[in-house]
Amino acid sequence: MSNQGGEQTLELRGLLPGMNEFMDARRVSYREGKRGRFRDAYTSIKAKWTRDVAIECRAAGIRRVPRAFFEFHWRERNRRRNPDNVAAGGRKLILDGLVVAGVLDNDGWREIAGWRDLFTVDAKNPGVTVIIREMAEDERGLVNGRIP
Repeated sequence: MSNQGGEQTLELRGLLPGMNEFMDARRVSYREGKRGRFRDAYTSIKAKWTRDVAIECRAAGIRRVPRAFFEFHWRERNRRRNPDNVAAGGRKLILDGLVVAGVLDNDGWREIAGWRDLFTVDAKNPGVTVIIREMAEDERGLVNGRIP
């Protein structure tokens, strides 16, 4: 983790689920315990990865930001998964994890200024590097404290 001025870097190792994995998981249901309620696999995957991202944020000392621009550097083992699939699933988990960790208040319009995705193949070190660029208060785009 690097923490220079208004920029912080979070390193996540391993492949995050893509959108296709989420869609497949939505079709799988299971019962918690003998008489527990039904859950779908998506809920479990999302909860696990959101928690893991939050733990990594805390361990790396990522500090709270009111609003930020994000740069995602995705590293895949090979080119089997399409870039849009990789980013759509992984980005959702990362942003939700940042909210759980208290880095962001929410993952809505007020907090997210935008993002950029970059992709490369790295068979030995798959994962994602997330660069969080804090936006200055005057870049929040608010008028009288509200979104125009």
